[in-house]
Amino acid sequence: MIQASTQDLLILHAYGETTAEQKQQLARELATNEALHQELMEIVHTKKMLDAKRKGPSDTSLRIIMAHSHKTEHLHEI
Repeated sequence: MIQASTQDLLILHAYGETTAEQKQQLARELATNEALHQELMEIVHTKKMLDAKRKGPSDTSLRIIMAHSHKTEHLHEI
């Protein structure tokens, strides 16, 4: 099983949030640890699946929010 801190680093890397030092550390570990490499591939695959399922608010929701914002705009001046 992979240590939680290493798994956190893999997740950060999958989202492009690792520092240069972290990237170097991870590259060294990935070069010698096939299980770690497989874990990274699973995380990247899961991220892609989640990104594909991401949805935004409906047009109706946006209209309601914008209408409410317009109606209460004068309250921001108080």
